[in-house]
Amino acid sequence: MIAGFFKNTVIAAYFSGIFRPKVLVLITFMISIIAINGFAQTLPEVENLIMKADSYKNTDPKQAMAFASNALEIARKQNHKPSLARSHRYIGVLHFMTGELNQARSHFDSAYVLYVTLKDEKGIAASLNNIGVVFQEVGEYDKAIYNFNKSIRLKMKLGDTAGAAGGLLNTGTIYSYRGENIKAVSTFKQVIGIAARSRDTSRLIDAGINLATVYINEKKPDSALLLLQKALKMAEKTGDDYSKAYCLNNIGGVYQNTFRNDEAIDYFNRALALRDDLGDIAGLATTLDNLGKMYIRLGDFDMALDCFFQGLQYNQQLDDKRSTSITMNSMGELLLKQGDFDGAVAYLRQGILIAAQLDLKQDIRIMYSNMALALSAQQQFDSAQVFMQKYAGLSSASVAKSENGNPETGALQDIENQCMHFKINYLAIGLAISIFLILVWLFSEQKRRR
Repeated sequence: MIAGFFKNTVIAAYFSGIFRPKVLVLITFMISIIAINGFAQTLPEVENLIMKADSYKNTDPKQAMAFASNALEIARKQNHKPSLARSHRYIGVLHFMTGELNQARSHFDSAYVLYVTLKDEKGIAASLNNIGVVFQEVGEYDKAIYNFNKSIRLKMKLGDTAGAAGGLLNTGTIYSYRGENIKAVSTFKQVIGIAARSRDTSRLIDAGINLATVYINEKKPDSALLLLQKALKMAEKTGDDYSKAYCLNNIGGVYQNTFRNDEAIDYFNRALALRDDLGDIAGLATTLDNLGKMYIRLGDFDMALDCFFQGLQYNQQLDDKRSTSITMNSMGELLLKQGDFDGAVAYLRQGILIAAQLDLKQDIRIMYSNMALALSAQQQFDSAQVFMQKYAGLSSASVAKSENGNPETGALQDIENQCMHFKINYLAIGLAISIFLILVWLFSEQKRRR
């Protein structure tokens, strides 16, 4: 991958979608809490509409939103606060699934305020977790952990061990994003302990997949593969096909990372077939993106482009803006490799526009580095420099945020570690800029020779 010069292991794992922790499974988990437990005070007609919406959430999100919006309208007409809170939270989840993070946050905030008014601790805890997930998605990690911790404490107080384990999974995922692997491992092992005591196989599977992510980041593919194979067996035993598909996809990712190309393609295709059977459109888009990257590696650009186009269609069908922007970046990288610099710039511009609208800091950094390379290839050096500066600026900002967190998150480092972190970061930026200048020269020489 061309932008690989600029990607550290954690960011590459997050962006690729191959090792990305089970965000969609966590979303499904959040929804299932609502659908299974519900809240006793909810009006029956509102509950029925939300159940109908839930049946469409993965296949037809627009229809799901129509039912959920109808539920909210009924709740408003009757000024029934429990039903209003229930509807706001569910609509927030639907917006989150389609990448509309600002709308999701607005509905989650409304639900939180209503639950506080109702003194409903269960609803408060659930809403705090939802708000934390939004902060997690936009890279506001300290705020995410702050909300997760408050949610976890409330859930443990209420005896909701499964809910607390879900919050810990999210917290561990953030530590993994940051490269704080010791904290991530400790957190995921807490989940395994809680899940083992409560015989919660679903959370055991989730924890195994996420812990495998950490081992991948630590360059321990054998340990990661062992965990994923165990999780796969549990998913097969319990008939959890969604988790099975995740395991197949991520095992393919391990093989991809270790350049066992045939095994990687085999597992990606198995995941693709299962997700097709399940009608899991979001999962199909993710696996197609992974397959596309494999075909790029093998030099089969036509197959890669076909995978990306299919994935893009699925993402647009779901109105998943975030995944759409990621796929556009993948297509831009492919066209850059093929020497179609104009096409690369066009796709990357679209991806950056969407990522900027959604404030996706992690994703947009990768796009900035790719855009800088594409513009350099066109000898638009001033424009390329602007994007490199944006890339470097986001790198510096992310370090500042991780070092100035809320003490309650437990993420603060001592002064010596902070200074070392800054030194490492600026060395990385300096190295990236040096490589960029070398690439500019190489592109210029290549074009001059032509």
